[in-house]
Amino acid sequence: MISAISAIANGGTLMVPHVTRAIIKDGHVSKHFKPKAVRRVISIQSSRQVVDILKHVVKNGTGREAVVKGYEVAGKTGTAQKYDPKAGSYSKTAYVSSFVGFAPADAAKVAILVMIDEPRGTYWGGSVAAPVFRNIARETLRYLNVPSSDQRVYILDRA
Repeated sequence: MISAISAIANGGTLMVPHVTRAIIKDGHVSKHFKPKAVRRVISIQSSRQVVDILKHVVKNGTGREAVVKGYEVAGKTGTAQKYDPKAGSYSKTAYVSSFVGFAPADAAKVAILVMIDEPRGTYWGGSVAAPVFRNIARETLRYLNVPSSDQRVYILDRA
């Protein structure tokens, strides 16, 4: 799921996944990982349309709990019934709740997948997993020094 959402965030290009940019040993970079494209999986136009839909999910839909103040977030909630092998059907009491998203929506720096297996009480992805995404995204964006919309400086050129 994280590879799919990352491809959407990357304008339709599937990238080789990585979790770090560099390995630093004794204060020096011992290995640097550069982004590597695998292939285009959807068109730029299609990826932009999906990003707009995913932004709407967070602004106005089931993903409202994923809003990170100062950043535009794109994402999707998920709620799935687990299969019960004893009953031979889907469970009516066991669920997996999820939220997958990225931020900032139009220039992604992080993509995060939160999956919660058999949450207690409320089980909807937007209620259970989206707030976890919000907290992780907020702290990660701050750690990476990604400027929020409050911190961005705009230079206007008089024409």
